[in-house]
Amino acid sequence: MAYFTRNKMLTMVLELYTASHRFESGSTGDDAEDLKVLIGCQQKALVLGEYLESQGMDYTDIVEKFEKYCNLIYDISENLKDTVLVIDNTEKIQWALSEILQDIENRIVEIRNIDIYDFRGLVTAPGEKAIVSGEINRLIDDCLGKVEGLTEGEEMYRPLIVGTYE
Repeated sequence: MAYFTRNKMLTMVLELYTASHRFESGSTGDDAEDLKVLIGCQQKALVLGEYLESQGMDYTDIVEKFEKYCNLIYDISENLKDTVLVIDNTEKIQWALSEILQDIENRIVEIRNIDIYDFRGLVTAPGEKAIVSGEINRLIDDCLGKVEGLTEGEEMYRPLIVGTYE
């Protein structure tokens, strides 16, 4: 599974918004290239929607907006010769994407860092040292993923998406 920070999600939605400008006056006449752009947009939206569903938070309303977006993309792909439909759907797409951008900015909380204090030096008994060391390593693996080549006392950073304000 892919991992996305909030900024990466915002960037991807902005890329979808930029791609929609291609259809503001209808199709370009190059149906093969238009379909390629539409397929890429739909795939990106599906990946983002699936990622949000996997987060364990209730982002169903945002996922539904991505589904609406995908349906509008599909309608355009099936009706490239219908200029009015393409333009109308492009306007709807741009509104949907602006709502998605606001939702991501306002509802998805990203923790910038997690401090894991190394208490290995505070215990002296070998058994306690092993327990504390094991727990610290577990926290590092759970919070930061498998990180190779770390030394004790080194600072680590990985942005995490963890919840929502409401």
